[in-house]
Amino acid sequence: MVQHSVDHDRMTNCMIRALQGLLQLGHIQSVTSIYFGGGTPSLCQPQNIQKIISAIGQSATFVDNIEITMEANPTSTEMDKMKMFKQAGINRLSLGIQSFNDDDLKALGRDHNAKEAELAINIAKNYFPKRTSIDLIFARPNQTVDDWSAELEKAITICDNHVSLYQLTLERGTKLYKQAHQQNLHLPDDDAAAQMYENAIDIMHRYGYQRYEVSNFAKDGAKSRHNLSYWMSNDYIGVGPGAHGRLTVPSLDNQRYAMIQCLSPNQWMSMVEHGKLGIQKMQKQSEIERLTELILLGMRTGEGISSRKWDTIASPNLQFNKVFRLPYCSENESEYSDNSLLHHFIQDEFIAIDAHSIRPTFQGISILNQIIPTIVMHLEDHYSQQ
Repeated sequence: MVQHSVDHDRMTNCMIRALQGLLQLGHIQSVTSIYFGGGTPSLCQPQNIQKIISAIGQSATFVDNIEITMEANPTSTEMDKMKMFKQAGINRLSLGIQSFNDDDLKALGRDHNAKEAELAINIAKNYFPKRTSIDLIFARPNQTVDDWSAELEKAITICDNHVSLYQLTLERGTKLYKQAHQQNLHLPDDDAAAQMYENAIDIMHRYGYQRYEVSNFAKDGAKSRHNLSYWMSNDYIGVGPGAHGRLTVPSLDNQRYAMIQCLSPNQWMSMVEHGKLGIQKMQKQSEIERLTELILLGMRTGEGISSRKWDTIASPNLQFNKVFRLPYCSENESEYSDNSLLHHFIQDEFIAIDAHSIRPTFQGISILNQIIPTIVMHLEDHYSQQ
């Protein structure tokens, strides 16, 4: 997160030092994507972004057509720098539009209005054609199902080829959270919010967008490479105050570690300058923790979890075909006893399992809050019996 009071040159130098140290720690040879996010990275100076990208390229090889994304707010101050950010190496933009309703934007504490949002999208599409994403929030205060459908229809006529849709969550300490708990705020109930999501799926598909993850829609192959890698539970390096990462460390028995960077910017920079790479916490992940994380992330996607990915993590007793009992199944049909935790989801066609993967069906993605805990429990039951 970038703060106005932070020494940006010092922060940039620390980012480079920490990045290069972690790339070396993980013996990283190539990089498929870079994502500048969290807080407001577009407050950085373009030349500092360029320095960071260049430093990564000096430590590892960039794959062809590497994806380099930056999050930005649709304010005139930030959009005025888009040309320079593109020249710095950014080739994909994620805009936090949130809404096209001025009253809602004000209630959400945003600094832009609907007109600025539309202008920002047009500017972004000019500099990053086919690589501009927008975020929208639904189930906002006083929003009706019809309001949301109309707003989304309008958004699709303006946006590019990637859209992320998130249901409003009230963060503790915010004005909206306080208003809701004082009952001064009318929020759509669960049924209305669910209908908004279902309507969104229908609208997005009608306009050619594929839902490739619970909240993410793309057309013409514009899926976010960075986010897909995260949902596939691949390693990723998180650098900067409060950043999280997952890294396999060859020098530590080739084990995978969950890493959390120090939250305080000044303390983080001091740690980096003293050779600690900004790491506040570094914890080895057990096999069951890694498989659980794979379930939590992978089942959010339409493709689900491949048996190949599962088996790169699992020991012989937890291989995919043993956990999901595929030796006793035909190629395309899994047979579970009636008392199996997964049985009713399979029978009702919310989950599909075969020798290649376990994945939610189109209708299953809408009830992942039930499906994912069930699969985790199934894994834990199998593990306890070993």
